[in-house]
Amino acid sequence: MKIKIAARNSLLSKVQVNIVEAKLHDMGIETEFIGVKTKADYFISEPLYRLGQGVFEKEVNEYVINGEADIAVHSMKDLTTELDNRLCILATIKRDSPYDALVGSKDIYKIESKSVVGTSSIRRKNFITFLRNDLEVKDLRGNIDTRIRKLQNKEYDAIIVAEAAIKRLKLDVQYQQLNPIDFTPEINQGIIAIVGKKSRKELSTIRELDDKNTRDEATAERNASRIVGGGCHSPIGIFFKKEDNSLFGIASFSNGKRKITVEISSNKEPNIVGIELGKKLLEEMKNEGITI
Repeated sequence: MKIKIAARNSLLSKVQVNIVEAKLHDMGIETEFIGVKTKADYFISEPLYRLGQGVFEKEVNEYVINGEADIAVHSMKDLTTELDNRLCILATIKRDSPYDALVGSKDIYKIESKSVVGTSSIRRKNFITFLRNDLEVKDLRGNIDTRIRKLQNKEYDAIIVAEAAIKRLKLDVQYQQLNPIDFTPEINQGIIAIVGKKSRKELSTIRELDDKNTRDEATAERNASRIVGGGCHSPIGIFFKKEDNSLFGIASFSNGKRKITVEISSNKEPNIVGIELGKKLLEEMKNEGITI
């Protein structure tokens, strides 16, 4: 059996494909990589929040829908909460670090006033501004290696990226992990997702790669996001951690001036816990007179 894998052509995306390929090879499955350019790759100078939803996924998933590839491999945080109804998430690989990281010589609480911090995320931008309104936040686009190079070229004093990206690329950089209360991660950050067509029953063997705890965390986060109406380019962070049979969740919203954070701990089903956390955030925002 040979499986064609579609994914973005970025260095990080290829590393993630390599992770999936290694697991498939262990199952005796041959693979072929197909690199795809997405909207985000064509409009590299535009802030991500201006490009809309699905800018890292649509073109890749179209290869699967059109039969040009068997599966797609994504950073799960790039997937919209509502997939094309012809597709499904076949597997979620065991989660790497879900946290944000500040790359630079000092942590976010000690970096000098007026320092320039780079990020492509409206969520991170608003959290930084709320926490440290004396810093200058500057848009930062490009693949992770490009972002690091811009930092090394002194275009920024620090940048914020996903810790999982640093670890997957084995980057030799100085950084500090940001705590999830001040910087609640983007939904599904640190998770690699494998997407395929629902009609391709012969791909069911790929479900063996699914990690149950990761799937539960991802499900809770995606359901909370559906309730809140957030997305991968919204000022909302949602994070769940499964321990034993319980899910502990955090959801945060900030407009840069104010910040709302709510928490939940429950042993209910992931979809239910996610919905409850989403409703809890909306209720608290309503009480504070804040709308998205």
